Amino acid sequence: MEKDSIVFRDERYVLGQKNGLPFIIANGEEYTLTCHPYEPCLYITSADGKLTAVHNAFDPSSVLQTFSEGARITSVTGTDYNALDFCRMVEYAAGRYDVQIDEAEKVFGTRAEKKDREPEKPQAIDASIPPGPESGRIIEDDAFSDVIDQYPDSVIDICLVKNDQTDPGYNAHRHALLCASRKLFVGEDDAWHFDVGKAKAKQISTRELFASGGKNGEMDYRKAFLEPPFPNGYTDADFDRINAALFPNGIEGLEAYEWTTDWSEYFDEGREWWGTLCLTVYDRSLDRFVVIMASATD
Repeated sequence: MEKDSIVFRDERYVLGQKNGLPFIIANGEEYTLTCHPYEPCLYITSADGKLTAVHNAFDPSSVLQTFSEGARITSVTGTDYNALDFCRMVEYAAGRYDVQIDEAEKVFGTRAEKKDREPEKPQAIDASIPPGPESGRIIEDDAFSDVIDQYPDSVIDICLVKNDQTDPGYNAHRHALLCASRKLFVGEDDAWHFDVGKAKAKQISTRELFASGGKNGEMDYRKAFLEPPFPNGYTDADFDRINAALFPNGIEGLEAYEWTTDWSEYFDEGREWWGTLCLTVYDRSLDRFVVIMASATD
């Protein structure tokens, strides 16, 4: 396709590409369309920077190319789209922050325009896929590395991720989780399969994040560090030292989310009995995320 082009236009919508980026104008509102090919996820960004993620959706560049050739596209649910359908779906999804494609397709009502086949399942990440642009968000050269290296018996995996979103919030935490997953789960020789699109989260307070004890046998951050399957001898003072390095400007104003752990093979061992943990913590003072995961067995 040409760098600047229009593939569809009617009284309500304009769909095309300018400055190399797909865009849509819906009822006078303009949105930029981008994607993450590994999830896959369609990102809809409004003019004021608000982001909506539509999971298991489309690569907008491929969509434009297909429509420019006069063809149709099909979603993972089996629903066929022409250009007008795509515009309607995007407009309906915009502003909903985080939705699955089947939720966005509710704009079509009960329309049954599907092919005779089973819906495709979302594809798990394959180790053969090279790292995407998000790999540049991983923070490697931080003083925290020198501190955590002194705790070789820790079963916690920690990854520092730069923030690249205007508004932190839920979507930005999910993006940070995706970046960390690519870093932690995909190696040169093998990989844990994962689908971040299936992960769900709840926001927790700073008090809950650093709470003592693992109430009722539940896993939490402190327990994961101090009580792995094999005793490591670490103390509360060690836990405090780790967090002083992670959050050098203090813990006031941290934004934390606790995620489900049913979306990756990484957590399989911990589900046997010890437990699993997945947290994302946004530090506004440093404009970065701390992603914390744990899963272990004996």
